[in-house]
Amino acid sequence: MAGLFTYINLPFLLPLLLAGIFAMGLINFVNRICNKSRAPRWLTVAGLTIVGLALVWLPLTLATYRIGVHLSSPQDFAATPVMTQLKNLQTSGLNILKQATEWTGYDLVTPAQGMLTSVFGKVGSWALEFSSALVTQLPGILFNFFIFVLFLYALLLKAAPIKEFVIRYSLVDDKLTEDLIKVAKEACAVTLFSTFVIGVIQAFFIGIGGLIFGEGDFWLVVTVTFVVSFIPIIGAAPVGFLLAILAFIGDRIGPAIGMAIVATLAGTIDNILKPILAGNMGEQKISPLVGFTCVIGAVIMFGIPGLLFGPVIMNLAYGAIPLLLKQLKHNGSTFFSNDT
Repeated sequence: MAGLFTYINLPFLLPLLLAGIFAMGLINFVNRICNKSRAPRWLTVAGLTIVGLALVWLPLTLATYRIGVHLSSPQDFAATPVMTQLKNLQTSGLNILKQATEWTGYDLVTPAQGMLTSVFGKVGSWALEFSSALVTQLPGILFNFFIFVLFLYALLLKAAPIKEFVIRYSLVDDKLTEDLIKVAKEACAVTLFSTFVIGVIQAFFIGIGGLIFGEGDFWLVVTVTFVVSFIPIIGAAPVGFLLAILAFIGDRIGPAIGMAIVATLAGTIDNILKPILAGNMGEQKISPLVGFTCVIGAVIMFGIPGLLFGPVIMNLAYGAIPLLLKQLKHNGSTFFSNDT
């Protein structure tokens, strides 16, 4: 029966996992607000859920919609500032290769032109396929988003009974279960506050900089910056520096300097805000290389949701594995509680 129950709910596994990450990361904050509020818990949770979703998902949904509009109109998309800048970059690169050809006597331009034509052709094909898939999958995306909201509300509303249930039927003793729950909360909170929120701030910072200096499409820049901000080693700053380079190639020296400054400031936001947002949540000092492989691997395995799954799984593993090994070493073969 348990297998059948799990099987029929597999279509809702992804929104449930996402809702679980958000609920674990936000539960302490929600509990504090509920304790200070005189309103019923269900009303407070509903209000916080609506406000939070509006602040986070509304701009992201608008960004996704705008990108879908661009990709569904290839001619308009080709005329956007970003594509114009990329074409200027292509022209500058070919000019450099022409000079290199004159110096070396080897034809470097023809192979490069063939490669660039192939790359742009593949990008165009991918853009059309992506826009078509986005339109086709939109009803399913909206339905999963609705399920996500329901799960998130239910998990935040029934957090205490769910915790009691987990502790009662856990395969390990109560203290270790409490410690693992704390680790899970910290892993989700660190991901949401010191990665997700900072990613949104950095994305809009660079997007507004591009809007001020007239570089790139605002929503496209915001979306790309938000995605790459999750990836350790890369981060958000390279998007701003890329726009600065494109402006410099186009002889727009003022905007180039401005975007370079914006990119530098955006790169420092992470170092300034992460200690403030993460606070004492116990963020692990993890190697950037490990963070990079965890995020990229999660994206490969889970798609876009891997941007959240990767950091959560990484932080959870770094926090939970030492606890489990310590308990195993302490208790030896009596690792499991006597009750189980």
